[in-house]
Amino acid sequence: MNLATQTWLGKLANLNVARTADRGAAPHKPLMLLTVIDLIESGDIPDGWVKFDVRLVSRFRDYWELVLERQRNQPDIPMPFHALGGARDRVWQTFTVSGEPSEAKVTTRLCHLDPDLFACLQDADFRHKARETLVSIYFSPKEQVMLCARLGLPVPDTAAIEAMKMDADEFKARQKKGRDSRFKSDVLGGYYFTCALTGYRLDTETASIVQAAHIHQHAVSGNDDPRNGLALTPDAHWMFDAGLWTATPKGDDLLIHVAIGRFSESSPHGRLLSVFHGQSLSFHKNARLTPDVKHFEWHRKHHCI
Repeated sequence: MNLATQTWLGKLANLNVARTADRGAAPHKPLMLLTVIDLIESGDIPDGWVKFDVRLVSRFRDYWELVLERQRNQPDIPMPFHALGGARDRVWQTFTVSGEPSEAKVTTRLCHLDPDLFACLQDADFRHKARETLVSIYFSPKEQVMLCARLGLPVPDTAAIEAMKMDADEFKARQKKGRDSRFKSDVLGGYYFTCALTGYRLDTETASIVQAAHIHQHAVSGNDDPRNGLALTPDAHWMFDAGLWTATPKGDDLLIHVAIGRFSESSPHGRLLSVFHGQSLSFHKNARLTPDVKHFEWHRKHHCI
Protein backbone atom coordinates (compact mmCIF):
# COMPACT_ATOMS: atom_id res chain seq x y z
CA MET A 1 0.00 0.00 0.00
CA ASN A 2 1.59 3.28 -1.12
CA LEU A 3 1.62 6.50 0.89
CA ALA A 4 -1.26 8.17 -0.99
CA THR A 5 -3.47 5.12 -0.47
CA GLN A 6 -2.68 5.00 3.25
CA THR A 7 -3.19 8.74 3.61
CA TRP A 8 -6.58 8.81 1.92
CA LEU A 9 -7.96 5.71 3.61
CA GLY A 10 -7.00 7.39 6.87
CA LYS A 11 -8.75 10.60 5.87
CA LEU A 12 -11.89 8.74 4.83
CA ALA A 13 -11.92 7.07 8.23
CA ASN A 14 -11.75 10.44 9.99
CA LEU A 15 -14.22 12.69 8.22
CA ASN A 16 -15.45 15.77 10.04
CA VAL A 17 -19.01 14.58 10.68
CA ALA A 18 -21.55 15.66 13.29
CA ARG A 19 -22.51 13.08 15.91
CA THR A 20 -25.55 12.99 18.18
CA ALA A 21 -26.62 10.58 20.90
CA ASP A 22 -29.84 9.51 19.16
CA ARG A 23 -28.76 9.54 15.50
CA GLY A 24 -25.07 8.68 15.66
CA ALA A 25 -22.70 9.84 12.92
CA ALA A 26 -24.27 12.06 10.28
CA PRO A 27 -24.28 10.05 7.03
CA HIS A 28 -24.27 12.96 4.58
CA LYS A 29 -20.55 13.10 3.80
CA PRO A 30 -19.91 9.34 3.61
CA LEU A 31 -22.97 8.90 1.37
CA MET A 32 -21.74 11.69 -0.89
CA LEU A 33 -18.40 9.93 -1.16
CA LEU A 34 -20.05 6.57 -1.91
CA THR A 35 -22.04 8.34 -4.62
CA VAL A 36 -18.93 9.87 -6.17
CA ILE A 37 -17.05 6.56 -6.04
CA ASP A 38 -19.94 4.97 -7.97
CA LEU A 39 -19.87 7.73 -10.58
CA ILE A 40 -16.13 7.40 -11.04
CA GLU A 41 -16.50 3.64 -11.46
CA SER A 42 -19.24 4.07 -14.08
CA GLY A 43 -17.18 6.60 -16.05
CA ASP A 44 -19.41 9.58 -15.23
CA ILE A 45 -16.50 11.49 -13.63
CA PRO A 46 -13.64 11.05 -16.12
CA ASP A 47 -11.58 14.10 -15.22
CA GLY A 48 -11.97 14.71 -11.48
CA TRP A 49 -14.69 17.36 -11.91
CA VAL A 50 -17.85 16.49 -9.98
CA LYS A 51 -21.05 18.22 -11.08
CA PHE A 52 -24.10 18.86 -8.92
CA ASP A 53 -26.59 17.35 -11.34
CA VAL A 54 -29.29 14.71 -11.64
CA ARG A 55 -26.75 11.86 -11.88
CA LEU A 56 -25.26 12.77 -8.51
CA VAL A 57 -28.47 13.86 -6.76
CA SER A 58 -30.57 10.90 -7.90
CA ARG A 59 -27.95 8.37 -6.78
CA PHE A 60 -27.43 10.17 -3.46
CA ARG A 61 -31.18 10.06 -2.79
CA ASP A 62 -31.24 6.32 -3.48
CA TYR A 63 -28.50 5.90 -0.88
CA TRP A 64 -30.37 8.14 1.55
CA GLU A 65 -33.38 5.77 1.54
CA LEU A 66 -31.13 3.29 3.35
CA VAL A 67 -30.55 5.67 6.28
CA LEU A 68 -33.99 7.29 6.38
CA GLU A 69 -35.13 5.13 9.30
CA ARG A 70 -32.37 6.61 11.46
CA GLN A 71 -32.35 10.16 10.08
CA ARG A 72 -36.14 10.61 9.80
CA ASN A 73 -35.83 13.48 7.32
CA GLN A 74 -34.88 14.32 3.78
CA PRO A 75 -31.27 15.28 3.10
CA ASP A 76 -29.83 18.71 2.47
CA ILE A 77 -27.74 17.46 -0.45
CA PRO A 78 -25.87 20.72 -1.21
CA MET A 79 -24.50 20.67 2.34
CA PRO A 80 -22.11 17.68 2.02
CA PHE A 81 -21.36 18.60 -1.59
CA HIS A 82 -19.96 21.91 -0.34
CA ALA A 83 -18.71 20.82 3.09
CA LEU A 84 -16.34 18.13 1.79
CA GLY A 85 -14.27 21.00 0.48
CA GLY A 86 -13.78 22.37 3.98
CA ALA A 87 -10.41 22.83 5.68
CA ARG A 88 -10.71 19.62 7.72
CA ASP A 89 -11.68 17.19 4.95
CA ARG A 90 -10.26 18.79 1.78
CA VAL A 91 -11.68 16.06 -0.43
CA TRP A 92 -12.15 18.60 -3.20
CA GLN A 93 -12.20 22.28 -4.07
CA THR A 94 -15.57 23.97 -4.52
CA PHE A 95 -16.60 26.19 -7.44
CA THR A 96 -19.64 28.01 -8.80
CA VAL A 97 -21.27 26.93 -12.04
CA SER A 98 -19.08 29.51 -13.85
CA GLY A 99 -15.89 28.10 -12.34
CA GLU A 100 -15.27 30.73 -9.67
CA PRO A 101 -14.31 29.60 -6.14
CA SER A 102 -17.44 29.03 -4.07
CA GLU A 103 -17.73 29.89 -0.40
CA ALA A 104 -21.31 28.71 0.26
CA LYS A 105 -23.43 25.62 -0.40
CA VAL A 106 -26.00 27.66 -2.35
CA THR A 107 -23.42 28.53 -4.99
CA THR A 108 -21.33 25.34 -5.08
CA ARG A 109 -22.17 23.48 -8.26
CA LEU A 110 -18.78 22.07 -9.29
CA CYS A 111 -16.08 20.37 -7.27
CA HIS A 112 -12.59 19.33 -8.29
CA LEU A 113 -11.35 16.22 -6.52
CA ASP A 114 -7.96 16.23 -4.84
CA PRO A 115 -5.64 14.88 -7.59
CA ASP A 116 -4.12 12.22 -5.32
CA LEU A 117 -7.54 10.98 -4.24
CA PHE A 118 -8.80 10.95 -7.82
CA ALA A 119 -5.75 8.92 -8.83
CA CYS A 120 -6.36 6.46 -5.98
CA LEU A 121 -10.00 6.07 -7.04
CA GLN A 122 -8.95 4.85 -10.48
CA ASP A 123 -7.88 1.61 -8.77
CA ALA A 124 -10.60 -0.98 -8.12
CA ASP A 125 -8.87 -2.29 -5.00
CA PHE A 126 -8.75 1.19 -3.49
CA ARG A 127 -12.43 1.76 -4.29
CA HIS A 128 -13.24 -1.51 -2.53
CA LYS A 129 -11.23 -0.52 0.56
CA ALA A 130 -12.70 2.98 0.56
CA ARG A 131 -16.23 1.63 0.48
CA GLU A 132 -15.50 -0.85 3.26
CA THR A 133 -13.99 1.95 5.36
CA LEU A 134 -16.95 4.28 4.92
CA VAL A 135 -19.58 1.60 5.54
CA SER A 136 -17.93 0.17 8.64
CA ILE A 137 -17.33 3.50 10.41
CA TYR A 138 -20.29 5.78 9.76
CA PHE A 139 -23.34 3.50 9.62
CA SER A 140 -25.43 1.40 11.98
CA PRO A 141 -25.44 -2.42 11.69
CA LYS A 142 -28.83 -2.38 9.91
CA GLU A 143 -27.53 0.18 7.44
CA GLN A 144 -24.32 -1.77 6.95
CA VAL A 145 -26.32 -4.83 5.84
CA MET A 146 -28.24 -2.76 3.28
CA LEU A 147 -25.19 -0.90 2.03
CA CYS A 148 -23.14 -4.08 1.68
CA ALA A 149 -25.94 -5.66 -0.36
CA ARG A 150 -26.06 -2.58 -2.56
CA LEU A 151 -22.29 -2.46 -3.01
CA GLY A 152 -21.61 -6.19 -3.26
CA LEU A 153 -19.48 -6.16 -0.11
CA PRO A 154 -19.29 -8.82 2.60
CA VAL A 155 -21.06 -7.68 5.76
CA PRO A 156 -18.72 -6.76 8.63
CA ASP A 157 -17.97 -9.61 11.03
CA THR A 158 -19.41 -8.03 14.17
CA ALA A 159 -21.50 -9.26 17.08
CA ALA A 160 -24.30 -6.84 16.19
CA ILE A 161 -24.63 -8.22 12.66
CA GLU A 162 -24.40 -11.82 13.88
CA ALA A 163 -27.31 -11.01 16.20
CA MET A 164 -29.27 -9.56 13.25
CA LYS A 165 -28.81 -12.80 11.32
CA MET A 166 -30.83 -14.59 13.99
CA ASP A 167 -33.92 -12.97 12.48
CA ALA A 168 -33.48 -14.38 8.99
CA ASP A 169 -36.54 -12.65 7.49
CA GLU A 170 -35.46 -9.22 8.73
CA PHE A 171 -31.89 -9.77 7.57
CA LYS A 172 -33.04 -10.80 4.08
CA ALA A 173 -35.44 -7.84 3.92
CA ARG A 174 -32.55 -5.47 4.65
CA GLN A 175 -30.44 -7.09 1.95
CA LYS A 176 -33.30 -6.83 -0.54
CA LYS A 177 -33.73 -3.13 0.20
CA GLY A 178 -30.05 -2.59 -0.53
CA ARG A 179 -30.24 -4.49 -3.82
CA ASP A 180 -33.40 -2.60 -4.84
CA SER A 181 -31.59 0.66 -4.20
CA ARG A 182 -28.71 -0.39 -6.44
CA PHE A 183 -31.07 -1.53 -9.22
CA LYS A 184 -32.80 1.84 -9.35
CA SER A 185 -29.55 3.82 -9.47
CA ASP A 186 -27.88 1.56 -12.03
CA VAL A 187 -30.89 1.42 -14.36
CA LEU A 188 -31.60 5.15 -14.43
CA GLY A 189 -27.95 6.10 -14.80
CA GLY A 190 -27.21 3.27 -17.22
CA TYR A 191 -29.97 4.36 -19.60
CA TYR A 192 -29.01 8.03 -19.23
CA PHE A 193 -32.38 8.88 -17.66
CA THR A 194 -34.11 8.29 -21.01
CA CYS A 195 -37.41 6.46 -21.60
CA ALA A 196 -36.88 3.31 -23.67
CA LEU A 197 -40.40 3.49 -25.17
CA THR A 198 -40.57 7.14 -26.19
CA GLY A 199 -36.94 8.29 -26.18
CA TYR A 200 -38.06 11.15 -23.95
CA ARG A 201 -35.65 12.60 -21.39
CA LEU A 202 -36.48 15.43 -19.02
CA ASP A 203 -34.06 16.29 -16.22
CA THR A 204 -33.83 19.15 -13.82
CA GLU A 205 -30.70 19.70 -11.77
CA THR A 206 -32.10 17.40 -9.08
CA ALA A 207 -34.72 15.10 -10.63
CA SER A 208 -35.67 13.04 -13.68
CA ILE A 209 -39.05 12.06 -15.06
CA VAL A 210 -38.15 8.40 -15.63
CA GLN A 211 -38.53 5.42 -13.30
CA ALA A 212 -36.67 2.12 -13.09
CA ALA A 213 -38.86 -0.76 -14.30
CA HIS A 214 -38.23 -4.50 -14.08
CA ILE A 215 -38.79 -6.46 -17.30
CA HIS A 216 -39.11 -9.90 -15.67
CA GLN A 217 -41.31 -9.06 -12.68
CA HIS A 218 -39.14 -8.84 -9.58
CA ALA A 219 -41.71 -10.52 -7.33
CA VAL A 220 -41.45 -13.59 -9.59
CA SER A 221 -37.80 -13.56 -10.63
CA GLY A 222 -36.04 -11.82 -7.75
CA ASN A 223 -33.69 -10.58 -10.49
CA ASP A 224 -31.94 -7.30 -9.63
CA ASP A 225 -29.56 -7.33 -12.59
CA PRO A 226 -29.75 -3.89 -14.28
CA ARG A 227 -30.12 -5.69 -17.63
CA ASN A 228 -33.50 -6.85 -16.31
CA GLY A 229 -34.51 -3.20 -16.24
CA LEU A 230 -35.65 -0.30 -18.37
CA ALA A 231 -35.91 3.41 -17.71
CA LEU A 232 -39.50 4.45 -18.46
CA THR A 233 -41.71 7.48 -17.95
CA PRO A 234 -44.51 6.79 -15.42
CA ASP A 235 -47.16 6.23 -18.12
CA ALA A 236 -44.88 3.96 -20.17
CA HIS A 237 -44.04 2.03 -16.97
CA TRP A 238 -47.71 1.53 -16.12
CA MET A 239 -48.54 0.38 -19.65
CA PHE A 240 -45.57 -2.03 -19.66
CA ASP A 241 -46.54 -3.60 -16.33
CA ALA A 242 -50.14 -3.88 -17.59
CA GLY A 243 -48.95 -5.86 -20.62
CA LEU A 244 -50.06 -3.26 -23.16
CA TRP A 245 -46.68 -3.31 -24.88
CA THR A 246 -43.49 -5.32 -24.91
CA ALA A 247 -40.43 -5.75 -27.14
CA THR A 248 -39.30 -8.51 -29.49
CA PRO A 249 -35.79 -9.07 -30.86
CA LYS A 250 -35.14 -8.61 -34.57
CA GLY A 251 -31.50 -8.87 -35.50
CA ASP A 252 -29.64 -6.37 -33.33
CA ASP A 253 -32.84 -4.44 -32.64
CA LEU A 254 -35.61 -4.67 -30.08
CA LEU A 255 -38.91 -3.80 -31.74
CA ILE A 256 -41.88 -2.48 -29.78
CA HIS A 257 -44.94 -4.71 -29.96
CA VAL A 258 -48.17 -3.04 -28.85
CA ALA A 259 -51.16 -5.14 -27.76
CA ILE A 260 -53.48 -3.56 -30.30
CA GLY A 261 -57.12 -4.29 -29.49
CA ARG A 262 -56.69 -4.55 -25.72
CA PHE A 263 -57.26 -0.85 -25.06
CA SER A 264 -58.78 2.32 -26.42
CA GLU A 265 -56.96 5.65 -26.42
CA SER A 266 -57.23 9.21 -27.61
CA SER A 267 -55.14 12.37 -27.39
CA PRO A 268 -55.51 15.84 -28.91
CA HIS A 269 -51.72 15.92 -29.27
CA GLY A 270 -51.29 12.58 -31.00
CA ARG A 271 -49.19 10.97 -28.26
CA LEU A 272 -50.65 7.48 -28.64
CA LEU A 273 -49.20 4.14 -27.56
CA SER A 274 -50.29 2.53 -30.83
CA VAL A 275 -47.97 4.73 -32.93
CA PHE A 276 -44.93 3.05 -31.36
CA HIS A 277 -45.89 -0.38 -32.72
CA GLY A 278 -43.05 -1.75 -34.85
CA GLN A 279 -40.56 0.96 -33.83
CA SER A 280 -37.28 0.22 -32.10
CA LEU A 281 -36.75 0.79 -28.41
CA SER A 282 -34.97 4.09 -27.82
CA PHE A 283 -31.58 4.16 -26.14
CA HIS A 284 -29.74 7.44 -25.71
CA LYS A 285 -26.37 7.70 -27.42
CA ASN A 286 -24.78 8.13 -23.97
CA ALA A 287 -26.45 5.04 -22.51
CA ARG A 288 -24.06 2.34 -21.36
CA LEU A 289 -26.71 -0.29 -20.61
CA THR A 290 -28.85 -2.51 -22.83
CA PRO A 291 -31.48 -5.00 -21.71
CA ASP A 292 -30.99 -8.76 -21.91
CA VAL A 293 -33.49 -10.01 -24.51
CA LYS A 294 -34.24 -13.17 -22.51
CA HIS A 295 -36.20 -11.13 -19.97
CA PHE A 296 -38.58 -9.95 -22.69
CA GLU A 297 -39.38 -13.59 -23.45
CA TRP A 298 -40.91 -13.92 -19.98
CA HIS A 299 -42.72 -10.60 -20.34
CA ARG A 300 -44.28 -11.57 -23.68
CA LYS A 301 -45.36 -15.01 -22.48
CA HIS A 302 -46.64 -13.75 -19.12
CA HIS A 303 -48.85 -11.12 -20.77
CA CYS A 304 -49.69 -13.27 -23.83
CA ILE A 305 -48.64 -10.52 -26.22
